[in-house]
Amino acid sequence: MKLKYSYVDGGFHPKLNRHTFHWKCEAFDGTEAPRYNRYICGVLGAVAQGTGECDELLRFIQRVECGEEKKIVAGGNDVTLTFNQSGVQVDIQVNDDWVGQLEGHFTLQEWRIALEAWKRFLQMPESLDSMVEITL
Repeated sequence: MKLKYSYVDGGFHPKLNRHTFHWKCEAFDGTEAPRYNRYICGVLGAVAQGTGECDELLRFIQRVECGEEKKIVAGGNDVTLTFNQSGVQVDIQVNDDWVGQLEGHFTLQEWRIALEAWKRFLQMPESLDSMVEITL
């Protein structure tokens, strides 16, 4: 599965008096792209809006991997992430059909790779030329 993080043109914002850009995260090149689009790409902007949040989630993964914690529940903006030895369960609280679903479960390694790339992307300038692509 491939993930691509980029910006799309948000147009000129008169109150900010500048051109704006919006995050775009998409999964492609695999039959499970819809699952990755919903449960990873669809939630990264909600749970990791800055590099600090990325670092915190990466620390949670590390703490679970090394056995320091058995389970950590985190998230935000109607998304719950449950980290444990079996992986990361993503629950999107705005729709009962997206809570507790097997398709919302990913390995810790997948989430680490996705988060590290997302953090790199967030550190780039807001520009149509900024892009990060990874393979999970």
